[in-house]
Amino acid sequence: MVWKPVKRTGSAQESRISRRRVLIAGLSISLVSGCKLLTREKPDELDIANAKLKETLADPDRLRLINEVARVSGATPRRFESLGLVTNLPGTGGVVKPSPQREMMLQEIRRNDILDAERVLDAPTTATAKLSVIANPCDDKGDLADVLVECSAECEATDLREGHLMEAHLFEYFSFSDSQLRKSHERATAKGDILVYPASYSKTNQINPLQGVILSGGKIKDESRMAILVSKDYRHVHWIKAMESAINRRFYYQDSGRQVTVAKGKNDREIRIAALPKYRLDPTHYLGTILLLGFAETEQQVSERLVFCRQMLGDPELARRAAWELEAIGNSEAIDALKVALANEHEQVQFYAAHSLAYMDQPESVSILESLARTSPKYRAHCLIGLSINDHPSARGALESLLQDPEAEVRFGAYWYLYHRDARNPMIAGESIGESFRLIRIPSDHPQVCVSMERRAEVILFGSNPTLTLTKSLEPTPYLRITPMPSGLIRVAKRTLNGEVLQTIITSDFVSLVKSMLAVQGNYGDIVHTLDAIERTGGCSAPIALHPLPRTGRLYGQKTEIDSQTVESPDPDNEESTSEQSDEQDTIGSGVDATVSTIKSYNSTKAPWYRRMPFTKSSD
Repeated sequence: MVWKPVKRTGSAQESRISRRRVLIAGLSISLVSGCKLLTREKPDELDIANAKLKETLADPDRLRLINEVARVSGATPRRFESLGLVTNLPGTGGVVKPSPQREMMLQEIRRNDILDAERVLDAPTTATAKLSVIANPCDDKGDLADVLVECSAECEATDLREGHLMEAHLFEYFSFSDSQLRKSHERATAKGDILVYPASYSKTNQINPLQGVILSGGKIKDESRMAILVSKDYRHVHWIKAMESAINRRFYYQDSGRQVTVAKGKNDREIRIAALPKYRLDPTHYLGTILLLGFAETEQQVSERLVFCRQMLGDPELARRAAWELEAIGNSEAIDALKVALANEHEQVQFYAAHSLAYMDQPESVSILESLARTSPKYRAHCLIGLSINDHPSARGALESLLQDPEAEVRFGAYWYLYHRDARNPMIAGESIGESFRLIRIPSDHPQVCVSMERRAEVILFGSNPTLTLTKSLEPTPYLRITPMPSGLIRVAKRTLNGEVLQTIITSDFVSLVKSMLAVQGNYGDIVHTLDAIERTGGCSAPIALHPLPRTGRLYGQKTEIDSQTVESPDPDNEESTSEQSDEQDTIGSGVDATVSTIKSYNSTKAPWYRRMPFTKSSD
């Protein structure tokens, strides 16, 4: 049988095509309906946000400063902690009692392929110590920091002098609502020789041999966490982009020929802020200036703010706010306004104007900062910082001139920040005393010895070589003895870890004493405690001071604007935690000056958006 194809009629073919069309149309309608069903909320939210954005943009009285719509996160120091093993002790170590700390140290020792961990931990040459590294807001990955060392309460050690900390890994510990203590990933490492603080430096009646520091012994592995968190009303990509652009137009730097900006929007509520090298020594100033930047402004609106800031700058109580805002604007008109304020009769106005001009490398600030550094202790630290970051050559000359000031705090501060400005400056070049520390000699008409107790192991001698007049033997440490001889010479002797006594005979002068540490295998702690003992007995013809560096807390001793706006993340390992935390911190208030009730009004000149804004009196 042969099958023959059936020839379909035209009406049958049309009917089939019609059914296909109906089916395709039905499927299309179903898919479109399904898509609308699945996404109907997203376009609605987007439409609402865009409508709100247009309404805000059209409002002539809208908020225009970042501080009015955002808070700062990551503006407080970070603390990293752990336990470490101290070795090289001359029989002053001790047994570690049964405790979680003991088990932790045993695990750490075994991790380094040491089989007899129990014997090592309980040896008289070792001790268990608690370690802390404090990282400032601008400290970033790879930066060095001092390590605070304190003998663990579970360890029976009696003295940490001569000790060396084996490499330890530090973490950040935090607790949640369940009250359980948790730790982060590794945030820093620490190792080095321990310097125990002399009693005169720690302001105690007697030395505490179980507490000390490792100068620059910590290496930070955590990135800076500074960020701007935006309030709910301004959470939109348009505002984030506007703020990011405003920050990057004002704050950027050159790195190996490449331009680097500091702001990067992470999402619709957070802008990450990288450290700017010029502001590393004063993160409060850095973040405060960023908060006073305007965003999405016209030139006319900036001009209106300039007029207002000029009037504010004349009031000592409002000078800081005005100077920071003019510094944030940063154009030629703002610089001219700050220069005019240098002639103000109030010292406070002069300081704030000169300090902001220094960050813009203006030479007119140099003479004011140099003068205030000499005469006003409360401004001294910030004046020296201003001179160190001002790239104009006259600022370097001012710091070199301050090296000759008769006051120890001024000259040591000038040296400290001159080193920060340019460590290769031949005026502050020194010589290494073994691998332990450096001796720096600076010509001066006023002899002075300064000993560094932070960051760098250095002894700085201003002026000629002082003479030593010892009337009796000194034992600065249990292992070191300084003995005057009838001939006028001095014997320096030290007992080493293996019981051997090394000694040398020197002339009775300061430089010879410092260099004698090399012959007896002395470390930086030995020379620090020796100089402290000589100063207490009056045995040196020049005064000796332990780290007389002026402190910034004199000016910002009370709660600052940045403190009032800081939001800290509870879990630094969670990238979203900062943003989630901001949901609970949406009461932005009135920005940088939200902590005070004093209101100063300039109704005749202020722009409309300032009608709601209180201003802070400077807290000196």
